[in-house]
Amino acid sequence: MAVPAAAHPLGDPQALRLSADGDQVTALWTAPADDLLVLGSVTGVLDDRREYVFDLNPDGEPEPVGDSDADLLRSSTEVADYLAAHITVTQDGRSCPAEVDLSGLVEAGAELVFSCETEVSEVTVTVTALTDADPAYRTVVFAEGGDREQQLYSADAPSAVWRFDASATGSRWAVLAAVAAVAAVVAATAVVGLRRLRKAARA
Repeated sequence: MAVPAAAHPLGDPQALRLSADGDQVTALWTAPADDLLVLGSVTGVLDDRREYVFDLNPDGEPEPVGDSDADLLRSSTEVADYLAAHITVTQDGRSCPAEVDLSGLVEAGAELVFSCETEVSEVTVTVTALTDADPAYRTVVFAEGGDREQQLYSADAPSAVWRFDASATGSRWAVLAAVAAVAAVVAATAVVGLRRLRKAARA
């Protein structure tokens, strides 16, 4: 498979947030806007010959997902099938089928709900999303009530076993989410401030 022109694997990694409830595992997959365009390319939903331009100077930003592209991605069975094939959960060696909801794909991420045969205490989670476009793509996996808070997945290490504590509460997850949100706001503010300083210096 040819690498799409938009491939940007060394940018911010994809993220997958896991939680378990009864015999189900819920996963929320999010990716930067430029990676969503790559997703559209590898699934054939967006024209694979389309060129996406990345301006890597300090004032440049990756191409956003336009409204028409967003509609195509959200309504695509190919995208849903791709994510279900490249984000998988197994329990005792048996696959847990996934239901994929793309309604919030662009704004908040794709939700996958995996139904396992018995109550979830230990599962293997495999993530290979976009590594078929470029093996340098990575995914950070977080888990609510898991035996660890996060793990980095890569093409060389696409699978890991996760153990869930059924008695765990969501308080730690809420704190982590709040910290991440604050960090994102601080980072965005710093970037905007840096751009203004550079523009002022050039004026």
